[in-house]
Amino acid sequence: MEDFQTARKYAAAITLSKKLIRRNFQTVICATLAEAKEHALQAINPTKTVGFGGSLTVAASGLIPALYERGQKVIDRERTTTPEARHQVMRQALTADYFLTSINGIAETGELVNVDNIGNRVAALTFGPEKVLAFVSMNKVYGNLETSLERVRNQTAPLNSWRLNLKDTPCIKTGNCGNCLKPECICNTIAITRRSPVPERIVIYLILEDAGV
Repeated sequence: MEDFQTARKYAAAITLSKKLIRRNFQTVICATLAEAKEHALQAINPTKTVGFGGSLTVAASGLIPALYERGQKVIDRERTTTPEARHQVMRQALTADYFLTSINGIAETGELVNVDNIGNRVAALTFGPEKVLAFVSMNKVYGNLETSLERVRNQTAPLNSWRLNLKDTPCIKTGNCGNCLKPECICNTIAITRRSPVPERIVIYLILEDAGV
């Protein structure tokens, strides 16, 4: 049964990959998160700078410690000690040669769907870093664009609100998006990336095993 499920995911990844390539994205299909990490390590020039956004999938891959181990210059907001310094480092990451992130959801037609609190992750995806490497499990492919938007807002956003220990948003209390205007609102920016204007600038690692939220 496990082999059958893997084969189905692989077939779905092949189909999705063709649609993403038509939209100027580059794709790499990986069986596991560990395999995606190794592909990314090979793709990243060791002499270049690397920034990243908040992503459980990237964190779980172990890629960032591996970059440090080989002496990579990492623009790392997690090593700051004040909110002001953290904000400055997040801005610096937008000028990195590579930016590591995930995608909240992918429509089966190939559009990328993201919600963002501050907007740094969406900003990097749109413009700035020379290359964006996005780790995305196939469990984040949700159907058509309308369904993907609904799932990201009513499933991914509440889970991330809980993960970030937010206190005052409707989604943390009810588990569903309340379309709020609270200061802690995790979906201040809702972005749909239909196509990359620069061919193959955005590399999407389609990972068959489940990862992230």
